[in-house]
Order: sequence, then C-alpha cells, then structure tokens
Amino acid sequence: MVKKGLLVLLAMVLVGCTYQGEKLSSYFENPRSIIKDPHFTNYKAKRDALESQYLQKEISYADYSEGMDALDESYAKEVQERDAKISYK
Repeated sequence: MVKKGLLVLLAMVLVGCTYQGEKLSSYFENPRSIIKDPHFTNYKAKRDALESQYLQKEISYADYSEGMDALDESYAKEVQERDAKISYK
C-alpha cells in the first residue's frame, strides 16, 4: 500500500502536476506558499489598491487615511472573530 502511494506521488511529480494553477515544484521551492490566510490576502489586496490610488493622486490624503483606518478596523475585527472561534472563549 505504501509502495503504491509513493509510486503515485512520484508519477505526479514527474508529470508535473499543478495545484491551483502552480507547478508542484514551486511548492518545493517555497513551501510556505501552500498555507495562505484568506483574510490577510484580501486585506492586503484592498490596502495595496487604496495605496495605489493615493500614489496616482486619484484620491486625497484624507480619503486615503480614512480608507486605511476602515480597512485596519475591519481586518482587526475579522481577526478577533477568527481567534474567538479558534480559542473557544
């Protein structure tokens, strides 16, 4: 049974299987890329978009600051809710 599992794994590696559109070899080079926090990824994307708008002078500093504060508060709330679910408090 173990030999069959290893054989299947070896075949998948040799064929170059992909996971979520990335080659399996990229996970061997950077194993941390498998584990991603969807809350942080969403927060980071929104934060980067807001920062880009400010740097391209599409929004004022006041709007940028207000948007960043709202994003930070929203992310902090999501993290607290997630931590509460995990710790069963």
